[in-house]
Amino acid sequence: MKKLVMICLLMALGFSASAQFSLGPRVTLVNSKLTLKDAVANVEEGDAEFGYQFGVFMRAKVPVIGLYVQPEILFSKAESVLSVNNQDVSFEFNKIDVPIMIGGKVGPLRINAGPSLSFLTDASRSDVAGDIKDNYKDTSVGYQAGIGLDLLKFVFDVKYEGSLSQFGETIRVGNTTVNTDQRTSQWVFAVGFKLF
Repeated sequence: MKKLVMICLLMALGFSASAQFSLGPRVTLVNSKLTLKDAVANVEEGDAEFGYQFGVFMRAKVPVIGLYVQPEILFSKAESVLSVNNQDVSFEFNKIDVPIMIGGKVGPLRINAGPSLSFLTDASRSDVAGDIKDNYKDTSVGYQAGIGLDLLKFVFDVKYEGSLSQFGETIRVGNTTVNTDQRTSQWVFAVGFKLF
């Protein structure tokens, strides 16, 4: 994690010398869902649940090619629900997300896409006591794509996030092991503010 922060800071310093540079706080609302891979008796997917992220973003315009690079560091809390024997079981995941968007601007409108890294810090479920983080991978890799709007000093984004790797493949439900496709699949609604 420390190496990642240092890389982002070095990128910011390198770009700020020769490019337009912005930095500021960022708050996002995420809507995510846990997907079952196989049909299992008495186990059903729940509705999509809302979570949140907060952190910082920076944006640097690359002068020669007219694109910008926008890395973000966000602390994330996401929830998912499964229905087991007609009872809801909630899963909660706390992560550090690092999307790195590359995009272009047309007036105030932006189009961007890029990789997204997730680092799991802890995990829990409503019917099991304690942290269940050991059941999941520490790191997963995904992607984001979306559109944005810059309005005065405010930065608005709507993005879809998918995953290229699973962070979990099975969960235990009673005496049954359920195969799941536990990937980050969510809509991201973000607001930021440019400090400079």
